[in-house]
Amino acid sequence: MDVAGDVVEAIVSDHVRFEHLLRVLRTRDTDAELVRARRVSARTELADLLVAHATAEESAVYPKLRELSGGGAHVEHGADEHADGHRKLLALLDVADVLAPEFDRAVGKLANSLAHHVDEEERTLLNDARLQLDAATRSALGAAWRAERDRLIGAGCGHRDAVAALVPDARPPHQRGSQESLGAA
Repeated sequence: MDVAGDVVEAIVSDHVRFEHLLRVLRTRDTDAELVRARRVSARTELADLLVAHATAEESAVYPKLRELSGGGAHVEHGADEHADGHRKLLALLDVADVLAPEFDRAVGKLANSLAHHVDEEERTLLNDARLQLDAATRSALGAAWRAERDRLIGAGCGHRDAVAALVPDARPPHQRGSQESLGAA
């Protein structure tokens, strides 16, 4: 089997990249300007990768995983956790000073949410995929997932406004539903 094309291995590879980028975001050094530059770059890459990864999973992979026995509840839970991750990512993007204590707190909240999601996804959905999908299906899903993820990254999907659009309660009142903007419960 082509491990490079396998959707499970591709998703796990992104999970490893997430942790590397979070490590860069947590690192301090005596050269504040170097830290600032690294953090800004890592935050941009992480934002694009997180949004593209989650969106591609939901469009290219999760529909197939819903078909697996008992996979529906895990898939819905995974999508809910993606939404939580988007909220925490938006909070991170909204911190202007990457050297401020608020930035460190936002990184911690995103890292905790992401670690929880990655752990659950790898133990449930991805193991289900390994056990129940044949190599050809995993390869086809991997190609579809990767193509969508890469397209989204190329489109700058991790830009602050794009992330805010994924977080319903973060949209300006004029972009919410009419009842919501009128203050209705």
